[in-house]
Amino acid sequence: MVISRHQPGTVKTLRNIAFSILVPIYFGLPWLRMSGHPLIRLDIPERKFYLLGQIFIPMEGYFLWLFLITAGLSLFFFTSLIGRVWCGWACPQTVFTELFDWFGRLILGSKYGKKDAPQFKKILLHLSWISISLVGSFAWVSYFADPYLMIDDIINGNLISKSTLWPYAVAFFTITLYGDMAFVREQFCKYACPYARFQTVLMDDQSLNVTYDYVRGEPRRQGKEKIGDCISCNMCVVVCPTGIDIRDGVQVSCIACGKCVDACTPIMAREGKESLIRYLAQNQVENRNDKVKWLRPRTILYGVLLLAVITSAGFLLNTRVPLYVSIIPDRNIQPMTIPGKKVRNFYNIKLQNITLQDQNLKIDVETPDLAAPATVLLGSEPDSTIQLKENSFTDFRIIIESGAINQADLLNKNHFIIIRFTDTQNPKITKEKKIPFTLPNDLVGMINNEI
Repeated sequence: MVISRHQPGTVKTLRNIAFSILVPIYFGLPWLRMSGHPLIRLDIPERKFYLLGQIFIPMEGYFLWLFLITAGLSLFFFTSLIGRVWCGWACPQTVFTELFDWFGRLILGSKYGKKDAPQFKKILLHLSWISISLVGSFAWVSYFADPYLMIDDIINGNLISKSTLWPYAVAFFTITLYGDMAFVREQFCKYACPYARFQTVLMDDQSLNVTYDYVRGEPRRQGKEKIGDCISCNMCVVVCPTGIDIRDGVQVSCIACGKCVDACTPIMAREGKESLIRYLAQNQVENRNDKVKWLRPRTILYGVLLLAVITSAGFLLNTRVPLYVSIIPDRNIQPMTIPGKKVRNFYNIKLQNITLQDQNLKIDVETPDLAAPATVLLGSEPDSTIQLKENSFTDFRIIIESGAINQADLLNKNHFIIIRFTDTQNPKITKEKKIPFTLPNDLVGMINNEI
């Protein structure tokens, strides 16, 4: 594991500002509420995803698909523009590495990362790392379980029971996070992160990235002989968290953290020169007066695709009806004839209110290919309204009773009807289903005999 030297500078200050925003977000989001419900949570047992006051269910999985496509295209688009900025500025792996390093320097001071550090302080450091890992894992699990209920379980000592599974998840992720931060770190970025494998393919000579100015710097100083501007101080290697030499060119292990920029800047400033390592496009190294071309075929392509996906997702969200309806003919009760040449069909209905408000649903039925209108019966009584509490699910049986069937209706045994559910308090919430309506065989024979 590489523990890089602490290097203050402009880039470090900007990254600290970014981290001071991201850390509270990572740790604090699961605790926030909106209308008594979590601001964000993937509730797997309940099969619901809460996000900014909206509730999504598995039947709306296409939103997850759109989200993943948006995340992927965003990665492509911003990498083609500004390189591996995600890794160095926002990736949880980097954020936690900086957090663990801060505690390391706080406890060990200048001995952090050195073999001759006091043993007692080393133990204290690892205990603090385990504590941070525990808190971080608790925050991570809180994205899937209610953190307030988890705290209640801790207070009440309800940590070991068949119904309490979150402690095992927290323990697993605590061990994983501690192992990662204490023994792996940059090895994950270099060998396991899939982004490292294809980020160079997404970039070209116009992508802004942490770049070494080899035109000025090479050949490097050899002994007292000064040829290029690089004095071979190797500070860029010393401060690199992945242990690479940026002077060797673009590498998959570079996370674009900018520590080498802060290391080179003061050294070159002593000689009255600009830093050899800066945020540059590769083309700017060889053509110093050129500016970055932000509009290029790949950035236009990624941008257009990203805009198309975001527009599609926005349209679907705007037209989304937060009501799930499933209607299936009841196979246990066959269609039957009742006096007056009427027919009853039975259906099993499942309704799910995926809003944070109660719904008062009015049920309407249309019979476009039957001569007479039909009636909705709930519990064998004429009724067409149902109360559905917020964020709730219900299932029941409904009866559709047709009007008097005439000879024209018998030309087709199978008909279709439309059942519509409308919230009386919010007419925009309307869902309709086209379902089969079957005429029994005995009705066909009865009417034929009358004729």
